[in-house]
Amino acid sequence: MAKKDYIERSLIKLKRQYGKDEYVSHLLKEASEKDIEIGKLHSEIDELQHELYTDQEAKQITRQARTHARKEELYISIRKRNVKLQKQVRELRKLRDNLMSKINTQ
Repeated sequence: MAKKDYIERSLIKLKRQYGKDEYVSHLLKEASEKDIEIGKLHSEIDELQHELYTDQEAKQITRQARTHARKEELYISIRKRNVKLQKQVRELRKLRDNLMSKINTQ
């Protein structure tokens, strides 16, 4: 009977030890899986940050293009107005010259 108790106690100890080893290996496996998941999440974060940076660059380029287009439109508008005003100045100078010549001839 003592021998049976010894065998049972030994089996219980082995079972407990095996359970602890199994539990430790399970925890190590979970930790490894979590490390992999953390790595994937870091990668995803980096990808999203890159995407955000790219979007911000695209917005800035678009903003600059719109500003340049507005400046170009404004320049064209002012240039047309200047041409029109120069034409009026020439006509007014001709009129002035004609009136001066009429005054000088009288």
